[in-house]
This record gives sequence, C-alpha cells and structure tokens, in this order.
Amino acid sequence: MTPIPTQRKYWEERYHSGPTPWDTGITPPEVREFWRSGLLNPSGLALDLGCGTGTNVAFLASLGMHVFGVELSFAALVRAHGRLAATDAYLRGRILLIQGDVSAPPLYALGAEYILDIGCLNALPRNRRPAYAAAVTANLAPGGYYHLYSHDSPPHATVGDNVRGLGRDEVDQLFSADLSILTAVRGHPDPRPSHWYLLRKPA
Repeated sequence: MTPIPTQRKYWEERYHSGPTPWDTGITPPEVREFWRSGLLNPSGLALDLGCGTGTNVAFLASLGMHVFGVELSFAALVRAHGRLAATDAYLRGRILLIQGDVSAPPLYALGAEYILDIGCLNALPRNRRPAYAAAVTANLAPGGYYHLYSHDSPPHATVGDNVRGLGRDEVDQLFSADLSILTAVRGHPDPRPSHWYLLRKPA
C-alpha cells in the first residue's frame, strides 16, 4: 500500500515545481454540457474530489450550488484560495475547501447531488480504490450523479496491476453494486485514451 505521506509529498512537489498539465483553469466542456442538459437542478450540494486549484469548485458555486472540495495537496489549496480571493464574497461563501485523502474523505452521508472527479480516482493506487468508491456511494444523495473522468488503463492490464488508469470493467466492479453507469463517452483527443463516465445512485 502506498503511504499517504508519500502520495502527499509527490503531489506537493508537482504543484510546487510542476509541470501540472491538468491545471488548465478551464472547466471541461463535458461538465458544462451536463449542467446544460437539465438533468439536475443546481441548487443543492456538490463535492469535487481532487479539486486542485479550485477551477471547478468555483464553476459549480457560480451555478448556485454549495460546494465541498477535497484535495491532498496543501500547495494546490493555497493556489485555490488565491484564485477564489478574486471572486465575490457571495461565491466564496458557497465553497469549503478541505485538505484530505479522497479514499478516506472527512465527510460521510453528505447528501451531495453531484460528485465530480476529473482524473483523481485513476491516479490512486488500486488498493485504495474500493475505499474511494465506498466514500462516493456514502456521500452521494439518492438520485444524485457521479461524474468521472479517467484515463484508460493500458491494454492487458489486470486488476492486480498497480497502474494508472481505469477500464470499464473496473468502473463496473467498483460501483455497480450501488450506482448505475448511464454513459461512458470517449474523451476528446488526448495523449492517452480516456473516458467520461456518468453514474447515478437510485432514487
């Protein structure tokens, strides 16, 4: 098992010295399209797992949601607070940023109507992924949506391999007991193949 302090050190160093190509400062079009779809009224709670420097917590709050962001890296959260300082007080008042491990977040039964993860689960060691899935299930409200972006696992990788990425089979194995996979859409052209998954907890 990869110790949490080791993981934290890795991400602190990445945010301090880079590169951080995932930190684009742009909310992905797939997330914006979900909210344009009208599937969910943006008035409840949202949870951003691996919130980084706060791009998407700010977007979700701007829609009218109260947003919790969980991030392992303190350096990333410092940047997030700096970014949010430039927004209005009303928006900041709808956001709470928490330093923590997404496989054991300090939240339970949050009742989030929307949980977002852009590339966080696929970076976890495989032995931490079941705990992460349990936390998602516990914090998602009945009828709520879980929106996941992940790089695909390499061809021929097995569940026992400690590799980055997720396969459709692994998403099924982690979540199918509690959530339904509604869509699995290939991501936009990327150096690595990827998918967007939309899952829902039964109402």
